[in-house]
Amino acid sequence: MLPIELTLKNSRPIKAKPPFRAVLFIMRPLRLLQPGVWYAIHTRINNREPLFRRPKALAMFSQVFQETKKRFVFQIRELGIVDDGLRFYIKPADGEELPAIMKWMKQVFAQRYNRAHGREGHIWGDRYGSRILAGEPPQEEDSETRVRPFSEESPPQLPFPPLFSPPLVPEPG
Repeated sequence: MLPIELTLKNSRPIKAKPPFRAVLFIMRPLRLLQPGVWYAIHTRINNREPLFRRPKALAMFSQVFQETKKRFVFQIRELGIVDDGLRFYIKPADGEELPAIMKWMKQVFAQRYNRAHGREGHIWGDRYGSRILAGEPPQEEDSETRVRPFSEESPPQLPFPPLFSPPLVPEPG
């Protein structure tokens, strides 16, 4: 069989003899960013580990979140801390960028958590998901969402007022 020549945009020709495999690398979709809008954000811990059930991890995230609020200017609503991640609405101020806020918050938390626990590697499972909201964020999330990082008997001592929607569900016994 004759070799086949493949040429990709801005690259050198690639010569291949059959049988050959064409591997296409599909880029992740671009993040849609607009100034002055609310975003619905969700992010998960790696392997869906229930990290935020641990009081020390929750306190550490609380501290990192407070530092993020001092470093960047943004509004936040409905901060939901679930066992294995976060869900919230955020509106960066003019001149602030959502990717910079999220990168700093997730990176600093991962570094501190790893250092405190003598471990290496990533904490977060994947990139955070964001969706632009039309108008103001809703006041309540779906009733299907289960926000329960800890039991009602022992609420966390956080320096910021988290808004949990729906109400906390006691942990299974």
